[in-house]
Amino acid sequence: MGNALNNTNLGGFPKEYNPRIHGAYQADRYYGTPDKPFSSLKVNEVFKWLNRRDMSLTGIARFYSRKLYSHQRRYHLSAGSKGVGFVHFALFFSFLGFIRAYKHDRHLDDGKYH
Repeated sequence: MGNALNNTNLGGFPKEYNPRIHGAYQADRYYGTPDKPFSSLKVNEVFKWLNRRDMSLTGIARFYSRKLYSHQRRYHLSAGSKGVGFVHFALFFSFLGFIRAYKHDRHLDDGKYH
């Protein structure tokens, strides 16, 4: 089991990161080769672009980790955030409550019975 964890490189730096080239490690930066943004793709390039993504469990976890850290850095950890992170937190749980109650509250819609 210890060998399986070493193969996934969990808890370590990405393979592409080189401290002599990149300097200090930034958790929200992708150190692989840069690719075109999704918004600038043409329709026939979408499948090729998706095939170049790392769809392994580790790659997906790293993607979410980068996005979460960039959100925290922008809204929670900055000096001028002014509570925006707490508003995002409240809106997220309000949305979850709406999703949870939607099926139960569907029959409460006003309607004509005829």
